[in-house]
Parts: sequence; structure tokens; C-alpha cells
Amino acid sequence: MKFDIIIAGVGGQGVVLASRLLATAAMNASFHVTTAETIGMAQREGSVTSHVRIGDEVCGSLIPSGNADLIIGLEPAETARNLHFLGNGGSIIVNEHAVMPSVNGSVKYDPEQVLEFLKANCQEIISFDFTQLAKQAGTYRAANVAMLAAVAGTDLLPFTPDDLWNVLEKMVPEKYRDVNRRAFDMAFERVSSIKKPEQ
Repeated sequence: MKFDIIIAGVGGQGVVLASRLLATAAMNASFHVTTAETIGMAQREGSVTSHVRIGDEVCGSLIPSGNADLIIGLEPAETARNLHFLGNGGSIIVNEHAVMPSVNGSVKYDPEQVLEFLKANCQEIISFDFTQLAKQAGTYRAANVAMLAAVAGTDLLPFTPDDLWNVLEKMVPEKYRDVNRRAFDMAFERVSSIKKPEQ
């Protein structure tokens, strides 16, 4: 068994934490796991990409282009930037909430156009504003947790939603646990009603 996941976003969105949560849940479920991160100017909203490789057939920590089973995109442009990793039949779960670049220049960032590009290039895609959902739960900072719950709701992961929440419960500080639980439940319920992305 092999399941390769790319998590893409920008600094401050919790990409590395999301990868650690997934990796820990997989290890607790008795899977072999390797992880690696490529981090740019993370503290200045630069690109952050995490590779999570689950299974005994894994060779190396970095996922080769065209081999990812799933891309979890915390930001639309970063999802598109990492699209070359997606394998045939792979799935994307993308946050529609864009983080506008803080650089000056003539380049225009149109998040809607990026989302249309992603939908045109991946049939199995779930696109939703998980940041807004997290705000409704109590804090936009729980968007990464909401997205992990959304993945769990698709039945794509090789372990259960309870496995994932059990790790979250231990890793999230107690004062933030209730809001993260709300975000988790809201995202899980929304996506599990859709189930796996359309074939």
C-alpha cells in the first residue's frame, strides 16, 4: 500500500502542523510514514509544501512529479503551483480563500481564474472556502484542521476520522480544542455529504 499526499500553502497557514497531524495519525494506525517540507520565505507568506508518504512501498521522502494521490491545497495559487505532483486519478481538496501576495508589481492574481484552472485539470476536486467555515466555528486559524476533516470526510485516507481526531485532541492546546472540534465537525459533515469527489 502506498498513499502520497502533498500539502501546499503559504507561511502561517499551518502546512507543517497539518503534515505532522496526518503523519502521526498514520503511524498510530500502524503505517510506515515519511515526511519532508520545502519551505521558502515562510514567515513572509512564502510558499510552503509538505510531502507525506504513507505505506511500505515508499522510497524516499519527496514525492516525484505525477505521483501524488492527493493534494491538500490551503491556498489556490499554491495548489496550482504544485499541480505537477498530482498523479492520474488523484484528488484535490482546495481552500477557495486566497492569500494575496504582499509584493508590488504588475502581476494580477485572480483566484477565481486559478480555481477554474484547477477544476479543468482535475476531475476529482472539492473546492470550498474552509477559512470562512473555520471563522464560523470560531477562528480562521482552524482552517487547516477543517481541511484535514474534509479529507477524512471523503474516505480517501487509509485510516479513520477518529484516528485523525485522536491525534488532534492530543496535539492541540486545551484552550483551542473546542473551536478546533467545531471546525473539524463542520467540515467533516459538509464533505461527507458529498463523499468522494465525482468520478
